[in-house]
Amino acid sequence: MKIKNSINIDKIDSTYNSLVDIKSLWRKHADTLGYFPDGAFDSYADKQQILIAKDSSENFLGYLLYRITQSRNDANIVHLCVNKSARNLGVATLLVKKLIDITKTNKGIGLSCRRDFEANNFWPKLGFLAISERFGKSKSGSTLTRWWYDHKIPDLFSAEPESQIDDLLRVAIDANVFFDLKDQSNFETMALNADWLDDIISIWISDEIYNEIHRASIQEERNEAREFVKKFTLLTNDAIEFEQTFSKLKKHLPPNPSNQDHSDLKHLAKAIVANVDFYITRDDAVLRLDKAVYEEFGIPILRPSDLIIHIDALHRESKYKPARLAGTLYRIVRVPIRSEDRLVKQYQNHAQGEKQTNFKDNLRKLLSSPHDIECHEALDQKSDSIGLIAYNKQNTGILKIELLRALKKHSLSKTMIRYLIGKLISRASIDKCYLIQIADQFLDSDTITALKEDHFVKLADSWFKLLITDHLTSQALTNKLKNIGEQHPYLENHCTNILNATSEAESMSDKFRFAKIEAAISPGLVSNSSIPCFIVPIKPYWALQLFDEKLAEQDLFGAKVELALSRELVYYRSTKNSFGIAAPARIIWYVSSDDRYPGSGSLRAYSRLDQVIKDKPKTLFKQFRRLGIYEWENVLSKAKNNIDNQLMAIIFSNTTLLQKPLKWNNLKEKLSEAGIKTQLQCPCPIPENLFFTLIS
Repeated sequence: MKIKNSINIDKIDSTYNSLVDIKSLWRKHADTLGYFPDGAFDSYADKQQILIAKDSSENFLGYLLYRITQSRNDANIVHLCVNKSARNLGVATLLVKKLIDITKTNKGIGLSCRRDFEANNFWPKLGFLAISERFGKSKSGSTLTRWWYDHKIPDLFSAEPESQIDDLLRVAIDANVFFDLKDQSNFETMALNADWLDDIISIWISDEIYNEIHRASIQEERNEAREFVKKFTLLTNDAIEFEQTFSKLKKHLPPNPSNQDHSDLKHLAKAIVANVDFYITRDDAVLRLDKAVYEEFGIPILRPSDLIIHIDALHRESKYKPARLAGTLYRIVRVPIRSEDRLVKQYQNHAQGEKQTNFKDNLRKLLSSPHDIECHEALDQKSDSIGLIAYNKQNTGILKIELLRALKKHSLSKTMIRYLIGKLISRASIDKCYLIQIADQFLDSDTITALKEDHFVKLADSWFKLLITDHLTSQALTNKLKNIGEQHPYLENHCTNILNATSEAESMSDKFRFAKIEAAISPGLVSNSSIPCFIVPIKPYWALQLFDEKLAEQDLFGAKVELALSRELVYYRSTKNSFGIAAPARIIWYVSSDDRYPGSGSLRAYSRLDQVIKDKPKTLFKQFRRLGIYEWENVLSKAKNNIDNQLMAIIFSNTTLLQKPLKWNNLKEKLSEAGIKTQLQCPCPIPENLFFTLIS
């Protein structure tokens, strides 16, 4: 075996030549690493989130598989495994050190490890801290230690310490998955028991399981199963809502349904009423209901392997469902006077100790000052209130929010709160405010999570977000932040953190750091960053559906309602001739010429590129159907009606329409001056200075 200095560590390459070796090594150690679907390895390889170790002769030594949690801005180790013949040579240390190096722009690195594993002696040597522990899901009931490596970078996003984050996906399982877990009888299902999932999902089951257990003919099996139920949390249901939901599902029963068929739908109905994030089954008949159930109730039905493979995209899906909100939200209206009693019943935050009399007095005060305070509520199709927001208009330059609430019991409460936050950011930007203050003292946990995702920081008793509405050089940004810090001493530390991060990004020409800085000051842009820029062609029909309101006005039917509700959007294109487009980046959209659309044949808007994913059509559609713009037929058409053709999903956000669209002839002239020859049939990389010239 080679010596330590000849060991090479790198990300898996695009040919995935080592994937067979990785899967083989995992199978040998699946008892300690946990079950893992075969397709999940391919998914992580696509995202280049597997590090491999080889010696100078290209012999495979080991691998490290990790995931990036965008909302928490951290990395998490899923697998770390070294060939027996290569142990004690420092391979594991080199793999982890490589991960530490490539995740420097993330908050830190986390992992869960059983306390009885020898590896617990390894992590402290690399600077990891044992920050918490809990019982694992294994039969032995072993304790899991949570280890954390802190990069100690200036925190622009106000994330809580890693150990304090509790944002678990609520996953309901059906009977066949329950019995799989009990008997450890199915390889795919056992992936749900992996230790690394403990910080991502919580598994729930409905009380219908007791009727399923009752059907077993052997008493000992029934007793064992009832005991196993205690390992899970039972879903709670409103009886009337359950009956209504079950009645709607009955249309999916087969002719002459059995008791088992009824139980299958009762499990599903109870999961829907309990408002879980996902329903997990291996039952093909139930899986075939996925599209119909998602469209009617908004709950995805997945196989265990699909949950594991697409866990990150699905995590986002659980939080924001603009397509469903589009079918629910009716209008935003001013709150009528003398609405205090009704609003107290709907929005009082009992969990945070909010007193009824205090909340009522506060509402009365806000509603009695219409010249200074605007109180709005979001109504659904039945004109029932589902969201509440109160703006204070008194302070020029600062948008102060006195109340920010979503109806907690509503199935779309998480989506509603993200929509309201988006509305207030948009309003503040239009009004040229440089600061948003959330002064509501009784925010719920979902709202706080959403605020963190939009880069609000907690200072004293309020949440704040800086807004820079200009395009500035890093030096101009530094000067502006210094002025804000001097005017508002409570913001000084936060401004200093961004200043330090800007200085580091500039000295390192680090596009990832600059992208995070722009996210923190959005909608502002740094004009001398190292963020790549592209012109991306798009057909007029998709432009009007995705972002171009002015083109939409010219279309007989206009854009979908989801356009106004979506914070994040997806555009599909072929993987061919993509010219290295990858996140983070900036996009200018060129809407191709079409006589049916006046205004086409021009640059129309620019966006932030958040992610690029390549995969087969069905896989991509499942990941991003929550965005509600594309139907399956559209995605398949993009793949030339071949389900095996790879597509590219371009996920983008923060889209701004150009005040003066640039026609093709003028654009061609500017491109020529920059030495760029293109017919814009595919993404075209452009220099950063040209990007700012084109959008100004």
